[in-house]
Amino acid sequence: MTMLNEDNLKRNVKDKDTWLRFVYLVVFGIAFYLSILLTFATSVFQFLAKLFGGSSFDGLASFGNNLAAYQSQVTRFLTFASDEKPFPFAPFPEHGATPPANVS
Repeated sequence: MTMLNEDNLKRNVKDKDTWLRFVYLVVFGIAFYLSILLTFATSVFQFLAKLFGGSSFDGLASFGNNLAAYQSQVTRFLTFASDEKPFPFAPFPEHGATPPANVS
């Protein structure tokens, strides 16, 4: 990291890419929050399916796996670990056609 002087500070504050990244940060922060709510709703639904039906839904388990991958992508973008923008700027992640092993 370089020393921050007045000229560098002025240049950094005027950088349009930095401000655009801030807009993306806010939008993806909201998307991440909503994805957490969706994760919770999915897990409650899976619990109820297991409780009343004896087994969870493989399709929802697969969706949960993909949702976790999306949350990972968003986290990497928000923390500057990656410059690749997640969905909707990239395809929604898919981890294969086979869902994870069903917990009995």
